[in-house]
Amino acid sequence: LSTVVSEDLELVTSQSESPSTYDTLFKPRHPFAKQMIPEWNRTFTSHIPYLEDTQKILTDMATYHTQIETHKGCIMDADNYKFVMDAWDAAKNDDSFMERYSYIDWQILEYLNHSSSFLQGLSMIHLLSPLFSLFLPFLFLLIPFLLLKFNKAPITFGSYIEMLKIIARNHFIGKALMSMQDGISIDKVVYLLMIFVFYGLQMYQNINACSRFYRNVKYVNTSLHDLKNYIDASIHKMETFATMHHSKATYSTFCKTTINHINVLRTFAEELATIQPFGNYVGKITEIGYMMKCFYHFHKNPHYDTSLRYSFGFEGYIDNLRGIHENICEGRVNYAGFSNTKKTKLVEQYYPALAHESSIVKNTCKFDKNMIVSAPNAAGKTTLLKTTTINIIVSQQVGCGFYASSVVRPYTHIHSYLNIPDTSGRDSLFQAESRRCKEIITLVKENPADVSRHFCIFDELYSGTNPTEAGKSAYAFLKYLSTYRHVDFMLTTHYVYVCKKFKKSKKIANYKMGVIDLANGEFQFTYTLEPGISEIQGAIKILKEMDYPAEMIQHIEGCK
Repeated sequence: LSTVVSEDLELVTSQSESPSTYDTLFKPRHPFAKQMIPEWNRTFTSHIPYLEDTQKILTDMATYHTQIETHKGCIMDADNYKFVMDAWDAAKNDDSFMERYSYIDWQILEYLNHSSSFLQGLSMIHLLSPLFSLFLPFLFLLIPFLLLKFNKAPITFGSYIEMLKIIARNHFIGKALMSMQDGISIDKVVYLLMIFVFYGLQMYQNINACSRFYRNVKYVNTSLHDLKNYIDASIHKMETFATMHHSKATYSTFCKTTINHINVLRTFAEELATIQPFGNYVGKITEIGYMMKCFYHFHKNPHYDTSLRYSFGFEGYIDNLRGIHENICEGRVNYAGFSNTKKTKLVEQYYPALAHESSIVKNTCKFDKNMIVSAPNAAGKTTLLKTTTINIIVSQQVGCGFYASSVVRPYTHIHSYLNIPDTSGRDSLFQAESRRCKEIITLVKENPADVSRHFCIFDELYSGTNPTEAGKSAYAFLKYLSTYRHVDFMLTTHYVYVCKKFKKSKKIANYKMGVIDLANGEFQFTYTLEPGISEIQGAIKILKEMDYPAEMIQHIEGCK
């Protein structure tokens, strides 16, 4: 699907406050579903069996959801998915991952990160080092007693003090304290204070490191537990889908791929099976090494990474199908019919952004002839172009659209001539318009009728030049394009000249948007498609609505 077409139709991103087409169609509920939407924006298909199988899958969505609801944990809210996504992001996109979680970053010793015993020992060092620093002074006072006991010397206060002095001579704190025996000076006091300050700072840093490690362990535990629950639920969802739809010919490869990823995820799930929710109890300390090993595998294992990414996409895909199914059940969307021989016809179609409006004007378009639509400004011409093209695209993506019914003769190429940029670079507006038309002609000629079908939309051809030459150029272009039987097109125009040139054409039909002339000279737009040519001039009405100066309006109305 061309990015030009996607942007012109606002499929992914809306240029107004209204939701985009895909947001309306898929009704995404969680981050994975939203991330999947750009993937739909890439392709559409002309393969009718695939589209018919997709319709069957959508019909079975109620059964699918009934089956997965029997499995504990399969129904997750948006926050659960966000936690899983955050955990994946922390494991994959953190440049300081190795340092943050205290893994061995030296390549030659990297294998130690796969050892739960080693990681358990390393974790205990991180947890106990502050305690060791805290109790070091008390250990310093205990050692003389132990040495006297070991040497079987009589234990007296005097012998204890003498032994303490001997030990103190080999320790910087002891040296500082013993130096006070020779007299107290400011230098010695400052030196002693500095020693205690640095000792306190070391204690503070150790405690902070311990606290940080504790928080990391808690985060790792919580992330792995959430991931375990997610993987268990995702495996069940994928298995259910594959079981229900593996017999559909166009989905068999997809189901086989899904099963392959299920097998990888099941291996990871077995690793995570013993992970329990975080708690402050003694037994949890013995689990740290194994948790850190699992988290490292989460970070490092490429097979786990690939299958987890696949599961994220699958979760998004299934939620997108759920959104379509809801729209079908609510009557906003209906299934398409497909034919390789009949002409495309969209019955009572409407613009997706209006799906939740209480009153919607619907129009029917049939391409037994190509269509020229004329009307004054703001009468709904361009909206009709977008509506028709959007419904053709989504019909060829998911087998349904925003209409009462349809017959779609699938297209292989979709072209848009809606928003032609007038750049300050290579092309003027007319040159850019001409270039776009030439690109379309080239693609039509390069892809003959036996292998392709084209649908084109044009909004005021060649508006970048004078009306006389624009009308002649538009007429010539449309007459040429209509000679190709594998091309359907729609054009909106203000040029009555172009409309009248095709008044008796067997390949092109004239339509207009309904407008009611009121007694006060104002217009009332009905937004309905009618046969005929519109010769109503509505620019002055727009200028009045924009509060242009009355003098300017009078000059316009007075011009002949």
